[in-house]
Amino acid sequence: MKVLIIGGGRIGLAVASLLTGADGHEAEVADVTQEALDQAARRGFRTRHLDASRRKDCVEALAGFDIVVNAAPTRLAAAIVSAAIEAGVHYVDTAEDTAPVSEIAATAGHGKVILPGCGLSPGLVANLAVELVDALEGPIDMVVRVGGLPVHPSNGFGYGLSWDVDGLIAEYTGLCEGIVEGKLVSTAPLQDYESFVLNGRPYEAFSTAGGMGSLCAALQHKVRNLSFRTIRYPGHLTLARFLFEDLGLKRRRDMLRTVLRFGVPDVVQDVVVIFISVRGFHQGVPAERSFVRKIYHEPMRSPFPVSALSHTSAAHLCTMIDLIEAGKIGAGGVARHEAVSLAAIGQNRFLAPLLD
Repeated sequence: MKVLIIGGGRIGLAVASLLTGADGHEAEVADVTQEALDQAARRGFRTRHLDASRRKDCVEALAGFDIVVNAAPTRLAAAIVSAAIEAGVHYVDTAEDTAPVSEIAATAGHGKVILPGCGLSPGLVANLAVELVDALEGPIDMVVRVGGLPVHPSNGFGYGLSWDVDGLIAEYTGLCEGIVEGKLVSTAPLQDYESFVLNGRPYEAFSTAGGMGSLCAALQHKVRNLSFRTIRYPGHLTLARFLFEDLGLKRRRDMLRTVLRFGVPDVVQDVVVIFISVRGFHQGVPAERSFVRKIYHEPMRSPFPVSALSHTSAAHLCTMIDLIEAGKIGAGGVARHEAVSLAAIGQNRFLAPLLD
């Protein structure tokens, strides 16, 4: 399958790396900045200059490709998915907010797969959550806790940037979805604090936006309560509230973006923490099923190290590409991660090493 990756950032390069080393796929990286193209070229990837905000250019660039991977900033999603529909190619992305792409795809006749929200969350989390829910009988209560953290935090914030700054800001400022007593609810971010210990290490968790995709809507009639929270090291929430709320920077996105980009270090040595727990009944007896995993970054001996968050997200997206090529994800509209079974991805060459 010929794959055009739009966006030469962390995720785009991680996807290109996995696809280039796998049989059956050819990948090319497109970006508007020469810096990103030079970085991709240094890693041996084929590149092309593309301004994805220009729909006509994007449609022309997609000629000869089978699928487009949108790894560009969120603001370009509408243009890229529209171009994919016009060009007649499959579309996948790693956006946390899947609504804009889903709305465009729902109003357009398209015979290919449109699959937004690949990656760690909502993608992989949705696959895992449905598998756990299907193992029990109701009423079912579910908690989802996910986080990408530096292995060796070096600042009081206890955090390092391993993904997009704008994505982090959206996560800390948007409304958070959940299910309470069978009803869909929206709550404020940076709330619902809790602390816990996993493998002897203390963490905190709190409400954030994104990460759920269409999972709440899919599970509303199966799950009584569902909450999603982001995992961080203790003390992070206090400082996040100070920046976003006390200083009012959530209303000054330009200033907040500058503070985070220059004040919080980029990290490669990170760990992805996943904790999903479901409580319900099995054969009439109260039961609990859980999925707990820590996924660490690749060794620093690599000349181009990839963070655990980027690797996990890229591995899930590449798995979806394999499934699309094999015809195991239905075409002709918006596909849902909740409909993709864990069995279908668990043995895939990209994800199996992370889930074993």
